[in-house]
Amino acid sequence: KNVRKVVWSPDTASDLVALGSADALKLWNLSRDGGAVSSATGAGELENVGAVSWNHLNHNLVCASCGNSLRCLDLRSMSQTICIDGAHEMAVRDVDVSKTNQHLVATGGDDCHLCVWDLRKPREPVVKVSQHSHWVWQARFNPFHEALVLTSSSDSLVQLWHLHEEEEGGGNEIKAGAEGLRPHTYDEHEDSVYGVSWSVADPWTFLSLSYDGRVMANQVPSSVKYEVLL
Repeated sequence: KNVRKVVWSPDTASDLVALGSADALKLWNLSRDGGAVSSATGAGELENVGAVSWNHLNHNLVCASCGNSLRCLDLRSMSQTICIDGAHEMAVRDVDVSKTNQHLVATGGDDCHLCVWDLRKPREPVVKVSQHSHWVWQARFNPFHEALVLTSSSDSLVQLWHLHEEEEGGGNEIKAGAEGLRPHTYDEHEDSVYGVSWSVADPWTFLSLSYDGRVMANQVPSSVKYEVLL
């Protein structure tokens, strides 16, 4: 009832599906009795669930938007581990956990902002930017390079963000702050862009879908690609 989001478990050996409804998150086991609820959040624990994203590197963690807040839940106990109230000034439209860094979460909201959160220090976003003039419907990390993030908006634009990185602890970390960040903008659509999706085979290709049914295929500019690789 009132299902708003369906997310398959990233564990290929699992038959679990997470269903986000208006006021609850439920795990369904599709291999049991033709499909049955295996666990769920308590009554009144969540409100106005909008988007759900399953952590691909930690299968026990799910992040969800609740109004203008971001909640992270441990699926073993269905309890909240992180709660970021007021993650956006208005409703959070989308949530995406990075597939290459389990600590990074991207959110897009009705306040026209893209925020990137580090769950190890969730007091404030490590990146908060806004170049859209209307709601951000989707925010998506590149599945191979966490420094690349796509946003789509009802201002008819798709924007590609290359986040700053710095070396830390033998690897790269997203650098806090938005100074100097400017997106590469794709303006081929003539209507609201509700969806963006990266290719799982080619890290530099993505699709976008607008309200009028138009699907556009685009690629990361060579200049951005070389910045990422070098």
